[in-house]
Amino acid sequence: MPVSESMPFKNLTIRYQTARSLPAPYAHFYTLSARTAFNDYLQVEFSITYLDRESVDEDELIAEGYTPNDDFSWSGRLGATWQQAVANLADRTALDPLVEDQLNEDEDFFEMKLETDAGVESGTPRQRDDWTYLAQELIQAAYEAGGREQAFELTFLDVSRESDLELFMRASFVERNVKIDLAQDRRKTSKTLPWSELQRIMGTVYKADYEAQEPLIQRPKRSGQWLNLGGVEWYDVSHEASIVSLFRKL
Repeated sequence: MPVSESMPFKNLTIRYQTARSLPAPYAHFYTLSARTAFNDYLQVEFSITYLDRESVDEDELIAEGYTPNDDFSWSGRLGATWQQAVANLADRTALDPLVEDQLNEDEDFFEMKLETDAGVESGTPRQRDDWTYLAQELIQAAYEAGGREQAFELTFLDVSRESDLELFMRASFVERNVKIDLAQDRRKTSKTLPWSELQRIMGTVYKADYEAQEPLIQRPKRSGQWLNLGGVEWYDVSHEASIVSLFRKL
C-alpha cells in the first residue's frame, strides 16, 4: 500500500546494481539513503562502487571518460526543497516484493527500504521510473556538493545583424533551482525557472549529435546560433530547430 499522508516517510534506502550482463567499466552498484530532519533539510548518504575496473586497460578507461578509480561517497545535508521532493514521491510509493534470484542477467537490481511510523517495508517501487530519475538527481546533487562535479551551465548565443541574444543558464542540483540570465541588445534580465523545466531543457539539448561537427574553441563572432555546454567548445546549432526555438522562448 502507498504510504499515507498521515504516515510520512522517516527514512529510505535505495540499493541499486547494474545488470549482470553489463561489463566494466560501466558496471557499478550504489547505496543511497535519505532521512528527514525536522522541516529544514534532508540528510543524505551516498556511495558508488564500480566493478571489475582492474580488468580494463587504463588507456581504454580514459578514452571512455573514466579513471581507474571513480568510486565516490558523500554524506551531508540538502535543503528543504529536496526534503519536500523526496517526501512527495515517498508518500505515494507502493512497494512490490523483490526476489533477486528471479532477475535475469539483463535486469538491474533496484531495492528500496522505506520506514514510516507504521513500520518498515522493502521491495521494488511500482513508481520505478520516477524513483530512477529522482535518484539520479540526488546523485548529481551529491557529486556537486562533494566537489566531484560543478553545477550544470550552458550559454546560448543568437547572433544576427538585427539583434544579439545571449542566454546563460545555471542549474544547481544542490539548490534544486534553474537560473537564467538574458542579455539582448544591451538589456539584461534574470529569472528563475521551475525545477521541472530542467528535464525538458536537457532532453532537448542532448538530442543533438555534437560529435558530428567540429566545434569552435573560441567565442563565435559570426552570425548564427551557438551553444556552449560549460566547456571551451561552441557548437553550431543553427540547424537544430528545437534547440533554437527552446532558448528563444525562455
